[in-house]
Amino acid sequence: MQTKYFRVNKKEYCHITDEFIFVSNEKNPTRIPLEYELSEAWGIISVLNYIFFALIFIYTAVSVNYYGIHFFKHIENYGAILLLILSFIRLKKGFLSSNTPTVKRQKIKSVYFKTPFFSFSRIVIYFEGPEGKTLRKTIPILYKKEAQPLLMEFKLI
Repeated sequence: MQTKYFRVNKKEYCHITDEFIFVSNEKNPTRIPLEYELSEAWGIISVLNYIFFALIFIYTAVSVNYYGIHFFKHIENYGAILLLILSFIRLKKGFLSSNTPTVKRQKIKSVYFKTPFFSFSRIVIYFEGPEGKTLRKTIPILYKKEAQPLLMEFKLI
């Protein structure tokens, strides 16, 4: 199978064909991963995120009930509120993101190439998931000069 690819990290490659975009740990893949083939690690991380959010929420609720109007006089409560907000954002991002290794090019709605000042470049792909839901897949890019010409060649950006 002939694909064109760029490096995602030291051990993974993003392959682009006329029909698929997929992430694989092989430079020359022998098969295309199934569209919604997920590892068990994704489920474990999600459960840990839910548990952390629940614990921080319970702590904040008990603290507000215990301290009442003096809730903001205690410095540790500011940290709890910050962690609660950050964990909520992480849960929301988890619901809107997809960890699927394969995206069909027919289902892609839009592709954005983001280059932040403080981090590696990345591609954000919005595509139609199961049941017509719009999902987002973020693919990091190790070397921008390697990926950008390939993305332009396939008219993704």
